[in-house]
Order: sequence, then structure tokens, then C-alpha cells
Amino acid sequence: MEKCETLRESSPSPGEDQEESRFTRLRSSKGFLSFTVGLAVFVDLLCYGIIMPLTPFIVENLGLKSTANGALIACYAIGLLISSPVAGIISDKMANRRLPMVVGLIALLLSTVLFMEALEHFWVLLIARFCAGMAGGTMMTLGFALLSDTYPSNQLGAEMGKVLVGQTLGLMVGPPVGGLLQDRVGVKAPYVFCLVLIVIDLMARLLIIEPRAAKVKALRELQKQQKQQEQEVQLSQPEGSTPRKAAKFSTMRGLLSNRRLLTALVVSFIQAFLVAAIEPVLPLYLEERFKLSKTQIGVTFLAISIPSFVAPLAGWLSDKHGAKILSGVTIAICAVLTVLLGLPDMPLWAMILFLVGIGACCSTYITPVLGEISAVVRVTGEGDGFARAFALFNMCFSLGMVAGPLLGSLIYQETSMLWTCVLIAIINVIMLPLVFMYMADKAQKLRDQEQYERDMQEEDMALSQMHGQNGQQRQQQQQQSNGSGNMEQKV
Repeated sequence: MEKCETLRESSPSPGEDQEESRFTRLRSSKGFLSFTVGLAVFVDLLCYGIIMPLTPFIVENLGLKSTANGALIACYAIGLLISSPVAGIISDKMANRRLPMVVGLIALLLSTVLFMEALEHFWVLLIARFCAGMAGGTMMTLGFALLSDTYPSNQLGAEMGKVLVGQTLGLMVGPPVGGLLQDRVGVKAPYVFCLVLIVIDLMARLLIIEPRAAKVKALRELQKQQKQQEQEVQLSQPEGSTPRKAAKFSTMRGLLSNRRLLTALVVSFIQAFLVAAIEPVLPLYLEERFKLSKTQIGVTFLAISIPSFVAPLAGWLSDKHGAKILSGVTIAICAVLTVLLGLPDMPLWAMILFLVGIGACCSTYITPVLGEISAVVRVTGEGDGFARAFALFNMCFSLGMVAGPLLGSLIYQETSMLWTCVLIAIINVIMLPLVFMYMADKAQKLRDQEQYERDMQEEDMALSQMHGQNGQQRQQQQQQSNGSGNMEQKV
């Protein structure tokens, strides 16, 4: 009786098995993966939005010049530029993306703690911003790659759009929350709030089960066996025969040779350049012309952020009809609205309307770019280069974020708001021919979907072949063990 009771206690009940299987299905579900990536984007940009507006005051309290704040921004950009390709290359060689994503989040945790505890040491603040840039580059690169691993090409644009909403929310909520916490609670309150969110994000990242991991392990084992067989065939061939060509892998050089991908990278650069060039110039212009306060200027900036919620709709449209017309038309409209924004004697209400239009256009033409990058990886390689491709996207976006403020501020200082806006519009219009020549139309989008279905069929065949080989090996081992057991019995 005691043994029976012990067995009943040790063996899980059917209800517990069912609950465990439900929890496992939830962790590996597409919805939970999308939620985790969206949460990661939100937390990263929220921490950025909380900390960056506080840095000018920190620099001022240290008795340093405004160039010191520029050094903090530069350290963030350098960290982002370094981490993006490194994370992409390492992640594509690993069976899962969760581990490097967790490492990136630990870098953000370290950055926040350093910033909170070392407000009187500028060199520590530089290290902290570099770590934050490393975390941002890792998260953006691997988050988008994880979505590309999970969703088919005819759903990817809409999912990317949903994730970009997290980016908008983070940038919108961060500055007012950070200022409110510092004024009402204390100097360290914004950083404690960031740490709490980072812990929640860490729990979500640790819980995810990637559908990619099991496939990659099985496919790589099969590719290893195929490579050994090919080497044996080549050794058995007579001298002078033509060797078989190697497969084309998704190296960064191979990806950059694709014009469609280059166009997507250019679009990411001009979108970042546009927003980053307007960001430091517009507050000065609004204060000088309309005598607005800092709070009023902050509210005015919401006009360019709120329309970002059109991103899921833009992604859905690009999934159905391709990126060419959608991105091309909105880039042209954005260029016109940018010029109108800089016209002298323009009333404030009109400028707010133009900012709303610019924000909507930027979100509309950047969202299809993410689906374009994913599609190029499937066409040019073997589906193993998603992280490297999104690393290139992140690097180009970062370059735009660095070049925009430098060039925009210089032109505004030497000329006027009008010529600053004209420069931004010209850079956008120059890139339009590339968009209409190389980005995907509806026919190409259908071919992308066919390519995705072929890839899935090849993966399923490879996995079934791998399972069959493993089953045969297990049968042979069992037969050998049975044979040895019979021999022992005879003896």
C-alpha cells in the first residue's frame, strides 16, 4: 500500500499534465513570441526615453559643457553600431536567439544601475550609455529576426507593425514618466522604474520556446551528414572532373549584393535621418517663433509620434499588395509635407497637421522595409541570415540617427528652418527611383510567399528524413543489444 501511495504521489495527475502542456503551448505560441518582442522593444525605448531627456541636466550639474551630452549620445550610437553585426553573426550560428537576447538585456540592466549609482562620475556615464547602445542593437536585431523565424511572409508585415507600436509607446511614455518620477518621488526613481520593467522583460524572454531551435539542430545535423557525403563523392571522382559548387550562404557580403535589400537599407536610413534632423531643430524654431514653453513643445512633438499607430495597417497592406507603391507614394508625400513645415509665416495649427502627416508617412513607409529584408534572406540564402540582415538594418538606421542631428543643426544654424526642411526633402526624393525600381510589388510578394512555402516543405522533408535516420539508428542499436543478450543467454 505504501508503495502504491508513493507511486500515486510521484506520478503527475492528468490535470497537471494538461496544465503543463497548455503552459508549454503558450510559451511556444506565436502570440507570446510577438508579445515578448513587442515588450522588449517597448522596454528598451522606454528606458531610452526616460534617461536621455535627463542627461542634459546631469551634464549641467557636473559643470560640463553641452558637448559632453553629445559624447553620451555618441557612446550610445557606437555601442549600437558595434553590437548589431556581432549579435547578428553570433545569433545566426546558434540554435536559438533567446540566449543573446538575454545577454543584451543584462547589458541594459548594467547600464541602468551604472547610471543610477554613478551620477557624479562622467566616465562611468559614458560606459553606461555604451552598454545601453549594445543592448539596443542586440534587441532590435534579434527581435525582428525572431519574428522572421516565426511568421510566414504574408503575415510578417502586420506583425512587424504591431511591434513598432511598442517602439512608439516607449518613446511617447518615457519622457513624461521620467520627469514625473524625478519631480515627485526622487532622483533615483526613474531608474528604479526602469529596473522593474527590465526584470519583467527578462522573465518573458526566459519563458519563450523558439520554434526555430529544434529545427536548426536537426537541419544542421542533416547538412553535416550531407556535407560528409559530398566530400566522399568528390574524393571518389577522377582527377580533372569539375567539383560541385558550394551552397550560397547568407553572408553579409552576399546580402549586400542584393539591390532589393540595399534599397530597404536606404529607406531605413532616410527615415531615421528625417526624424533625427527635425528633432533638435524644431524645438528651437517653435521657441523662437511662437514663444512656446518646454511643456508645450513636448506636447507638439506628440503630433509626429501618435500617428505611428498606423504601422500595423501599413504592414497588412504591404503583405497584400507589396511595398513598392505604398513606400514610394508615402515617401513622396512626406517630402512635400516636410517642405511645407518649413515655410515662413506658417501658423502653429498648420505645422501640427504637417507633423501628423509626416509621422504617419514615416511609419507607413518604414514598416514594409522589415518584411522586405526578411524576404531577401529567403531568396539569397538558406534562411539562416535573418539576424545578420536586421543587423544591417539597425546599423543604417543608427547612421541616420547620427547624421540627422549633425547635418540638420548645421544647416539650421547657417541658414533657416526652410532650407533645413528642403534638405531633408531632397534626400528623401533622391531615393525614390530606387524604391520604384527594386522594392517588391504585388507579383513579387506572391513569389515571396511561394518561396516561403517551398522553404517550409524542404524543412519538413529534412526533418522527417532526420527523424527516419534516427529511428533506424535506434532500431539497429536495439537489435544489437537484443543480439548480445541472446548470446549471453546461450553462454
